[in-house]
Amino acid sequence: MVWQSHFKLILVLVILSCCFSLAGAENTDWDEATALAVLASDTEKKARACQALAVVGGPESVPTLAVLLNDEGLASYARTALEVIDDPAAGAALRSVLPNLDGRLLTGVITSLGVRGDTEAVPALRELVGNSNRSIAGSALVALARIGTEDSMATVVAALNQGPEELRIAAAHAVLFKAEQLMKSGNADQARELGQAVSNAVLPDHILQAASAVGTN
Repeated sequence: MVWQSHFKLILVLVILSCCFSLAGAENTDWDEATALAVLASDTEKKARACQALAVVGGPESVPTLAVLLNDEGLASYARTALEVIDDPAAGAALRSVLPNLDGRLLTGVITSLGVRGDTEAVPALRELVGNSNRSIAGSALVALARIGTEDSMATVVAALNQGPEELRIAAAHAVLFKAEQLMKSGNADQARELGQAVSNAVLPDHILQAASAVGTN
């Protein structure tokens, strides 16, 4: 019957409204002090606290988040917060752990430094390009490209032209990523220059094809 259909629809809307209200309450009940208190406790909500600090966190949150950068379960959540905290201490915290990490934890921190555009990380990232772990070296190249200074891009282009095959491929992806950024910001000429640099390198055909398309759209 029609009234039954209307009743069911109203019931569904009420349930959805309650769900959204609960979700909103969860997202708005956090402040920096609350999130830090959760991280200092034994609660299972530590990941959620890190997510909250990505929104409400400031310089006072940095030391607590930095401790979590070597925690397999929470490092990615801590990094997400440190990526967006607008304070030099967040970048310093990420840089400080570079010598102490390896594997996925290290590549994660490298990526976060690239996201922050941390120019002070360039010397350390240039050294990591020579890491025997190609995943780490490749992540360093992408981070350098995201930072995009003259020095950082010089390292990426050098790897593109002179590095071993695996490193050349990683460098090519990094350069093309930077070219795409330049295109989006209206710097088409610079983007095409980078595309040409990739086209001139010794690389698989599919990468060369991608490079030839830079600036043509």
